[in-house]
Amino acid sequence: MKNSPLLLAFLFSFVCASIGWANEPVGTTLRASGATSVLRLENVFSQRKDDPVFWQDTIKTGAASRMEIRFIDNTMLYVGDHSSLQIDELVYQPNKPGRAFFTLSQGVFRMVSGALNKMDGSTFTLQTPLATIGIRGTDFWGHQTADKLTMALLDDGELRITSGKEIIVLTNPLEAVVIEKGKNTVDVFTLTPEQVAQAKKTIE
Repeated sequence: MKNSPLLLAFLFSFVCASIGWANEPVGTTLRASGATSVLRLENVFSQRKDDPVFWQDTIKTGAASRMEIRFIDNTMLYVGDHSSLQIDELVYQPNKPGRAFFTLSQGVFRMVSGALNKMDGSTFTLQTPLATIGIRGTDFWGHQTADKLTMALLDDGELRITSGKEIIVLTNPLEAVVIEKGKNTVDVFTLTPEQVAQAKKTIE
């Protein structure tokens, strides 16, 4: 027996709703240049200015590409070349504790915290291949390659970085850390003005 178009449409809607894709958007694309796309329901869609982003979308960029996204709590995300970042969870209601969880597989980004991350009781986590980062009310930048993670705190706030058994806490503006695969020693250093400018250029 062949499936009717009506039945197929119903099943598609049910699957979308079950994973949250059919819910309200969690953000809006403010800028997209170069090869910018999202992976959604195992399909890749071109992502351009004013397009929405949804829970469980994976944001992807190619060479010479940039993307800028504003989330529902006014968190700002800037993504540079050759990047892949998934929105695993984003739960936000005004004046209530919320939750956010992102996974950066590779690439470069900058994030400026919005209302969710400044509310007591909220949690905001970034997972990378080399570390788990707990974020508290700040502006920060990161770059993940195959074997190295660089994280930098650009403003007031806190980054709590857990890599293996080691925990590194950045609390002073312009503090940074490099975590390399296979190396146990991690040193915190302060970015120079030139390094700050270079970091920002990767997402501008």
